[in-house]
Amino acid sequence: MKFPKEKVRIIQIVKSFWESGDYNSIFKLRDEIMMISKELTDSNVLDIVLASSFYLSRYDDTILLGEELLKNGYESFHSIYFVLLSCLGRLDIFHGVSIISRSKLLNSLEIKEYRNFDGANYSNILNIAEKNEMLSLALIIVNFIEGLSRENMGEKEIDYEYVMLRSFEMIDTLYELGYSSNITNKLTENIKMIFFN
Repeated sequence: MKFPKEKVRIIQIVKSFWESGDYNSIFKLRDEIMMISKELTDSNVLDIVLASSFYLSRYDDTILLGEELLKNGYESFHSIYFVLLSCLGRLDIFHGVSIISRSKLLNSLEIKEYRNFDGANYSNILNIAEKNEMLSLALIIVNFIEGLSRENMGEKEIDYEYVMLRSFEMIDTLYELGYSSNITNKLTENIKMIFFN
């Protein structure tokens, strides 16, 4: 990027499209945005591109964009959330586990304590849910995917119907544990997009 004003222009365009729900126009800008991704890490534009790609049900593209950003050193809980949801949409649990294992954010000491390596235990995330919604959403999906991967090691067949059923069981569990309606509603909406789109 030659001038900071170009960065500002792209940020304004993307945010304008985002506010109007024009995900397709944001997605069309992805190559231009990815070329200057290092200059955009201090804005939420990269997260918006990933979310837009997910909302368009372009799961392969969301994963590829997320992988490229991860390789370039960018990750946020927002990006992790949408990339891992896209892995669910592709029924690619092992790719999700691979992303989790390579994530510096998810493997930092302060975050690792919220991950449950023995099974999906969402009560350990509940106390941070009100403080940081995106962190909670990302950790819920991380625990869910890691739980599915352990089930898959037990030679249980993982198909769309099974993942859909387990997804809604997870949401029921979150509701019973007392998670806010913001979190359960967002997860429900995103899970429905994957399985009923």
